[in-house]
Amino acid sequence: MIRYAGLFLCLLSISSVIYAQSFQGYAEFGINASQIDGDALAGYNQPGLRLGVHVAFPLDSSWMAQGGLVYSGKGSRHGEFDPIFQILRVNYLELPIVVQYALLPKVSLSAGFTANYLIQAKVDAGFGFENSRESFTDFDFCYTAGVVYQPFDNAAFSISIINGLTSASPLQFFRNRSLAFSMFYRLGGG
Repeated sequence: MIRYAGLFLCLLSISSVIYAQSFQGYAEFGINASQIDGDALAGYNQPGLRLGVHVAFPLDSSWMAQGGLVYSGKGSRHGEFDPIFQILRVNYLELPIVVQYALLPKVSLSAGFTANYLIQAKVDAGFGFENSRESFTDFDFCYTAGVVYQPFDNAAFSISIINGLTSASPLQFFRNRSLAFSMFYRLGGG
């Protein structure tokens, strides 16, 4: 999968050089608030880091297509009223493909899909973190939808939901769910 991610980034780089007038590059910095459906814990209690790069291509004055590569920390954590103690941390490499529609001059709606590759999974049931990668599938597919606010020409803020379409585990039905709070910074000039 890492080999394919490298190829994907290489193709994006070549495309952005060829179409430098049309493509825009963005860096993403943010956090996830996540949970996993099916693990008997409730609430978006597990925070996680989001770091990524994106390339966007304006389709017309209102529509834009965007692809990217994002490190995304997800998982679940016991809440105040949960009957068990457990912290589950799963880290993914996300490949989002999103379309964005300009609703107002500074507000856009976004929607799309992500293909996620599992980097690491670990669980703490009260005795320290242990590897639990075998409890998860290597790939996870999600849909995403959000709102983007762009108060500046070179920076935007977004709130998105990212919800699993497939089970993240071969053993039982685990579905990743996240609320992502991100800042996007346009790379380069113009």
